[in-house]
Amino acid sequence: MPHKTLLFFLSIFVPACSFASESPFTFNLNAGVIYDDNVARATLEQDIVTDTIANFGLNTDFRTHHLNESIVILSAIIDAFQYQEFDKLSNIIASIKADYQIQPGHGFTAPWYHISLEYSIVNYQSTLRDSDGFTIEAGMGKRITDRVSLRSGLVYEIFEAEADEFDIDNYRIYFSFDYTTYSQNTLYLTLGYNNGNVATSTTDTTTANNKINASKTDKSHDSRLYSHHLPNEIPGGPLRADDAFLNGFVYQLDTSAITLQLGNNLAFSRDNSIDASLFYYSTEDSTNANYNGIIAQLSYLHRF
Repeated sequence: MPHKTLLFFLSIFVPACSFASESPFTFNLNAGVIYDDNVARATLEQDIVTDTIANFGLNTDFRTHHLNESIVILSAIIDAFQYQEFDKLSNIIASIKADYQIQPGHGFTAPWYHISLEYSIVNYQSTLRDSDGFTIEAGMGKRITDRVSLRSGLVYEIFEAEADEFDIDNYRIYFSFDYTTYSQNTLYLTLGYNNGNVATSTTDTTTANNKINASKTDKSHDSRLYSHHLPNEIPGGPLRADDAFLNGFVYQLDTSAITLQLGNNLAFSRDNSIDASLFYYSTEDSTNANYNGIIAQLSYLHRF
Protein backbone atom coordinates (compact mmCIF):
# COMPACT_ATOMS: atom_id res chain seq x y z
CA MET A 1 0.00 0.00 0.00
CA PRO A 2 1.43 3.43 -0.88
CA HIS A 3 2.67 5.58 2.00
CA LYS A 4 -0.13 8.12 1.62
CA THR A 5 -2.83 5.49 1.97
CA LEU A 6 -1.12 3.77 4.87
CA LEU A 7 -0.68 7.07 6.69
CA PHE A 8 -4.33 7.96 6.24
CA PHE A 9 -5.67 4.73 7.63
CA LEU A 10 -3.14 4.57 10.45
CA SER A 11 -3.79 8.12 11.59
CA ILE A 12 -7.55 8.41 11.07
CA PHE A 13 -8.89 4.98 11.88
CA VAL A 14 -8.35 2.70 14.84
CA PRO A 15 -4.93 1.00 14.64
CA ALA A 16 -5.03 -2.61 13.54
CA CYS A 17 -3.95 -4.02 16.86
CA SER A 18 -6.62 -2.21 18.87
CA PHE A 19 -9.23 -4.60 17.43
CA ALA A 20 -12.04 -2.05 17.43
CA SER A 21 -13.09 -2.53 13.85
CA GLU A 22 -16.84 -2.95 13.35
CA SER A 23 -16.42 -5.19 10.31
CA PRO A 24 -13.59 -7.45 9.12
CA PHE A 25 -13.87 -5.88 5.65
CA THR A 26 -12.81 -2.40 4.56
CA PHE A 27 -12.91 -0.91 1.05
CA ASN A 28 -10.61 1.95 0.07
CA LEU A 29 -10.36 4.21 -2.95
CA ASN A 30 -7.62 6.58 -4.07
CA ALA A 31 -7.59 8.93 -7.05
CA GLY A 32 -4.98 11.47 -7.92
CA VAL A 33 -2.52 13.09 -10.26
CA ILE A 34 1.26 12.63 -10.42
CA TYR A 35 3.95 14.77 -12.03
CA ASP A 36 7.23 12.99 -12.84
CA ASP A 37 10.13 15.12 -14.08
CA ASN A 38 12.21 12.20 -15.40
CA VAL A 39 9.96 9.37 -16.58
CA ALA A 40 12.75 7.79 -18.67
CA ARG A 41 15.05 7.64 -15.62
CA ALA A 42 17.56 9.16 -18.03
CA THR A 43 21.14 10.00 -17.13
CA LEU A 44 21.67 12.48 -20.00
CA GLU A 45 19.98 15.87 -20.06
CA GLN A 46 18.94 15.41 -23.70
CA ASP A 47 16.93 12.31 -22.74
CA ILE A 48 15.11 13.72 -19.71
CA VAL A 49 11.38 14.04 -20.36
CA THR A 50 8.45 14.81 -18.06
CA ASP A 51 4.89 13.58 -17.86
CA THR A 52 1.68 13.92 -15.90
CA ILE A 53 0.00 10.71 -14.77
CA ALA A 54 -3.57 10.09 -13.66
CA ASN A 55 -3.89 7.46 -10.92
CA PHE A 56 -6.91 5.51 -9.72
CA GLY A 57 -6.88 2.62 -7.27
CA LEU A 58 -9.14 0.35 -5.24
CA ASN A 59 -8.35 -2.11 -2.52
CA THR A 60 -10.20 -4.27 -0.05
CA ASP A 61 -8.87 -5.57 3.26
CA PHE A 62 -10.05 -8.53 5.30
CA ARG A 63 -8.87 -8.54 8.92
CA THR A 64 -8.70 -11.68 11.02
CA HIS A 65 -7.89 -11.22 14.72
CA HIS A 66 -5.47 -13.70 16.23
CA LEU A 67 -5.08 -13.93 19.99
CA ASN A 68 -5.03 -10.54 21.75
CA GLU A 69 -1.92 -8.97 20.31
CA SER A 70 -1.86 -9.77 16.60
CA ILE A 71 -3.87 -9.51 13.43
CA VAL A 72 -3.66 -10.80 9.86
CA ILE A 73 -4.76 -8.49 7.03
CA LEU A 74 -5.47 -10.00 3.61
CA SER A 75 -5.71 -7.46 0.79
CA ALA A 76 -6.64 -7.34 -2.88
CA ILE A 77 -5.36 -4.24 -4.66
CA ILE A 78 -5.67 -2.76 -8.13
CA ASP A 79 -3.99 0.46 -9.29
CA ALA A 80 -4.14 2.11 -12.72
CA PHE A 81 -1.72 4.75 -14.04
CA GLN A 82 -2.48 6.66 -17.25
CA TYR A 83 0.42 8.65 -18.73
CA GLN A 84 -0.58 11.69 -20.76
CA GLU A 85 2.44 12.02 -23.08
CA PHE A 86 4.07 8.57 -23.05
CA ASP A 87 1.10 6.26 -23.29
CA LYS A 88 3.25 3.12 -23.55
CA LEU A 89 4.19 3.63 -19.89
CA SER A 90 0.54 3.41 -18.79
CA ASN A 91 -0.03 0.36 -16.64
CA ILE A 92 -2.36 -1.56 -14.35
CA ILE A 93 -1.10 -3.32 -11.23
CA ALA A 94 -3.11 -6.11 -9.61
CA SER A 95 -1.88 -7.46 -6.27
CA ILE A 96 -2.75 -9.77 -3.43
CA LYS A 97 -1.11 -9.24 -0.05
CA ALA A 98 -0.91 -10.89 3.37
CA ASP A 99 0.27 -8.75 6.30
CA TYR A 100 0.85 -10.07 9.81
CA GLN A 101 0.96 -7.43 12.58
CA ILE A 102 1.69 -7.87 16.26
CA GLN A 103 1.80 -5.46 19.19
CA PRO A 104 3.19 -7.35 22.20
CA GLY A 105 2.83 -4.43 24.63
CA HIS A 106 -0.37 -2.69 25.64
CA GLY A 107 0.81 0.84 26.44
CA PHE A 108 0.19 3.90 24.24
CA THR A 109 3.84 3.95 23.13
CA ALA A 110 4.21 0.17 22.77
CA PRO A 111 5.81 -0.69 19.41
CA TRP A 112 4.13 -2.86 16.82
CA TYR A 113 5.79 -5.09 14.23
CA HIS A 114 4.73 -6.50 10.90
CA ILE A 115 5.82 -8.74 8.05
CA SER A 116 4.08 -8.90 4.68
CA LEU A 117 4.23 -10.78 1.41
CA GLU A 118 2.71 -9.35 -1.78
CA TYR A 119 2.38 -10.84 -5.25
CA SER A 120 1.76 -8.44 -8.15
CA ILE A 121 1.10 -8.62 -11.88
CA VAL A 122 1.90 -5.47 -13.87
CA ASN A 123 0.44 -4.99 -17.35
CA TYR A 124 1.86 -2.15 -19.48
CA GLN A 125 0.93 -0.71 -22.84
CA SER A 126 4.57 -1.52 -23.60
CA THR A 127 4.62 -5.31 -23.46
CA LEU A 128 8.40 -5.29 -22.90
CA ARG A 129 7.67 -4.02 -19.38
CA ASP A 130 4.97 -6.56 -18.47
CA SER A 131 6.08 -8.31 -15.30
CA ASP A 132 5.12 -10.19 -12.18
CA GLY A 133 6.87 -10.72 -8.89
CA PHE A 134 6.98 -10.54 -5.14
CA THR A 135 7.49 -7.83 -2.53
CA ILE A 136 8.51 -8.81 1.00
CA GLU A 137 8.54 -6.28 3.84
CA ALA A 138 9.42 -6.41 7.53
CA GLY A 139 9.00 -3.36 9.70
CA MET A 140 7.95 -1.73 12.93
CA GLY A 141 6.13 1.35 14.18
CA LYS A 142 5.96 3.23 17.45
CA ARG A 143 4.28 6.29 18.92
CA ILE A 144 6.80 8.60 20.57
CA THR A 145 4.26 11.10 21.86
CA ASP A 146 0.60 11.81 21.12
CA ARG A 147 1.82 13.88 18.15
CA VAL A 148 4.94 12.08 16.92
CA SER A 149 5.28 8.53 15.63
CA LEU A 150 7.86 6.69 13.60
CA ARG A 151 7.96 3.68 11.28
CA SER A 152 10.80 1.83 9.64
CA GLY A 153 11.16 -1.17 7.40
CA LEU A 154 13.18 -3.30 5.03
CA VAL A 155 11.63 -4.10 1.64
CA TYR A 156 12.85 -6.62 -0.94
CA GLU A 157 11.41 -6.71 -4.48
CA ILE A 158 11.99 -9.25 -7.23
CA PHE A 159 10.08 -9.02 -10.53
CA GLU A 160 10.63 -10.78 -13.84
CA ALA A 161 9.67 -8.84 -16.98
CA GLU A 162 9.16 -9.79 -20.61
CA ALA A 163 12.44 -8.02 -21.42
CA ASP A 164 15.35 -8.64 -19.06
CA GLU A 165 16.21 -4.93 -18.91
CA PHE A 166 13.03 -4.34 -16.92
CA ASP A 167 13.62 -7.07 -14.34
CA ILE A 168 13.67 -5.79 -10.77
CA ASP A 169 15.88 -7.16 -7.99
CA ASN A 170 16.47 -4.66 -5.23
CA TYR A 171 16.00 -3.81 -1.59
CA ARG A 172 14.97 -0.65 0.22
CA ILE A 173 15.38 0.58 3.79
CA TYR A 174 13.18 3.43 5.02
CA PHE A 175 12.56 5.52 8.13
CA SER A 176 9.37 7.56 8.37
CA PHE A 177 8.39 10.25 10.87
CA ASP A 178 4.80 11.47 11.27
CA TYR A 179 3.88 14.65 13.12
CA THR A 180 0.27 15.53 13.89
CA THR A 181 0.10 19.30 13.67
CA TYR A 182 -3.52 19.42 14.79
CA SER A 183 -6.55 17.16 14.81
CA GLN A 184 -6.67 15.10 11.60
CA ASN A 185 -3.69 16.81 9.93
CA THR A 186 -0.34 15.03 9.71
CA LEU A 187 3.00 16.00 8.23
CA TYR A 188 5.29 13.14 7.27
CA LEU A 189 8.91 12.73 6.28
CA THR A 190 10.39 9.52 4.88
CA LEU A 191 14.08 8.86 4.31
CA GLY A 192 15.10 5.86 2.25
CA TYR A 193 18.03 4.01 0.76
CA ASN A 194 17.57 1.82 -2.34
CA ASN A 195 20.04 -0.63 -3.84
CA GLY A 196 19.47 -2.67 -6.99
CA ASN A 197 18.89 -2.39 -10.71
CA VAL A 198 16.96 0.16 -12.72
CA ALA A 199 16.07 0.47 -16.40
CA THR A 200 17.17 3.69 -18.07
CA SER A 201 16.32 4.91 -21.58
CA THR A 202 18.46 6.96 -23.94
CA THR A 203 18.75 8.09 -27.54
CA ASP A 204 22.57 8.22 -27.30
CA THR A 205 23.68 4.70 -28.20
CA THR A 206 27.39 5.52 -27.94
CA THR A 207 27.13 6.67 -24.33
CA ALA A 208 24.89 3.74 -23.45
CA ASN A 209 27.31 1.24 -24.96
CA ASN A 210 30.17 2.79 -23.01
CA LYS A 211 28.21 2.44 -19.79
CA ILE A 212 27.41 -1.20 -20.48
CA ASN A 213 31.04 -1.96 -21.37
CA ALA A 214 32.22 -0.24 -18.20
CA SER A 215 29.80 -2.26 -16.11
CA LYS A 216 31.24 -5.49 -17.49
CA THR A 217 34.41 -4.82 -15.52
CA ASP A 218 32.39 -5.14 -12.32
CA LYS A 219 32.41 -8.87 -11.52
CA SER A 220 29.31 -8.51 -9.38
CA HIS A 221 27.26 -7.37 -12.37
CA ASP A 222 24.69 -9.91 -13.58
CA SER A 223 25.78 -11.26 -16.98
CA ARG A 224 22.19 -11.40 -18.22
CA LEU A 225 22.13 -7.59 -18.27
CA TYR A 226 24.99 -7.16 -20.73
CA SER A 227 23.33 -7.25 -24.12
CA HIS A 228 20.15 -8.24 -25.92
CA HIS A 229 19.88 -8.42 -29.71
CA LEU A 230 16.57 -7.89 -31.43
CA PRO A 231 15.75 -7.52 -35.15
CA ASN A 232 14.80 -3.84 -34.70
CA GLU A 233 18.00 -2.87 -32.93
CA ILE A 234 20.72 -0.79 -34.49
CA PRO A 235 23.12 -3.02 -36.49
CA GLY A 236 25.60 -4.65 -34.15
CA GLY A 237 24.33 -2.68 -31.18
CA PRO A 238 23.90 -4.39 -27.81
CA LEU A 239 20.88 -2.27 -26.89
CA ARG A 240 17.21 -3.15 -26.91
CA ALA A 241 14.85 -0.69 -28.62
CA ASP A 242 12.49 0.94 -26.11
CA ASP A 243 9.05 1.31 -27.68
CA ALA A 244 7.92 3.83 -25.04
CA PHE A 245 10.22 6.60 -26.30
CA LEU A 246 10.92 7.88 -29.81
CA ASN A 247 14.29 6.55 -31.01
CA GLY A 248 14.87 5.25 -27.50
CA PHE A 249 17.00 2.35 -26.30
CA VAL A 250 16.98 0.78 -22.87
CA TYR A 251 19.68 -0.74 -20.71
CA GLN A 252 20.10 -1.54 -17.02
CA LEU A 253 22.14 0.16 -14.35
CA ASP A 254 23.10 -1.18 -10.94
CA THR A 255 22.44 1.76 -8.68
CA SER A 256 22.12 2.92 -5.13
CA ALA A 257 19.78 5.79 -4.36
CA ILE A 258 18.97 8.14 -1.53
CA THR A 259 15.29 9.11 -1.38
CA LEU A 260 13.40 11.77 0.54
CA GLN A 261 9.63 12.19 0.69
CA LEU A 262 7.87 15.11 2.34
CA GLY A 263 4.09 15.20 2.51
CA ASN A 264 0.96 16.30 4.29
CA ASN A 265 -2.24 14.33 4.93
CA LEU A 266 -5.41 16.26 5.78
CA ALA A 267 -8.55 14.36 6.81
CA PHE A 268 -11.65 16.49 6.43
CA SER A 269 -14.01 13.76 7.67
CA ARG A 270 -13.82 10.28 9.16
CA ASP A 271 -13.69 8.63 5.74
CA ASN A 272 -12.05 11.24 3.47
CA SER A 273 -8.57 12.64 3.14
CA ILE A 274 -6.40 14.73 0.82
CA ASP A 275 -2.71 13.85 0.56
CA ALA A 276 0.05 15.89 -1.11
CA SER A 277 3.70 14.89 -1.33
CA LEU A 278 7.05 15.53 -3.01
CA PHE A 279 9.42 12.62 -3.57
CA TYR A 280 13.10 13.31 -4.38
CA TYR A 281 15.62 10.67 -5.44
CA SER A 282 19.30 10.81 -6.31
CA THR A 283 21.14 7.78 -7.69
CA GLU A 284 24.75 6.71 -7.95
CA ASP A 285 26.04 4.07 -10.35
CA SER A 286 29.41 2.32 -10.56
CA THR A 287 29.84 3.74 -14.08
CA ASN A 288 28.98 7.29 -12.95
CA ALA A 289 25.69 7.16 -14.84
CA ASN A 290 23.91 9.16 -12.14
CA TYR A 291 20.55 10.88 -12.26
CA ASN A 292 17.97 12.42 -9.97
CA GLY A 293 14.38 13.53 -10.10
CA ILE A 294 11.29 14.74 -8.31
CA ILE A 295 7.84 13.15 -8.28
CA ALA A 296 4.94 15.30 -7.06
CA GLN A 297 1.61 13.70 -6.15
CA LEU A 298 -1.83 14.92 -5.09
CA SER A 299 -4.41 12.31 -4.07
CA TYR A 300 -7.93 11.95 -2.71
CA LEU A 301 -8.47 8.99 -0.36
CA HIS A 302 -11.81 7.54 0.66
CA ARG A 303 -12.91 4.64 2.85
CA PHE A 304 -16.33 3.09 2.44
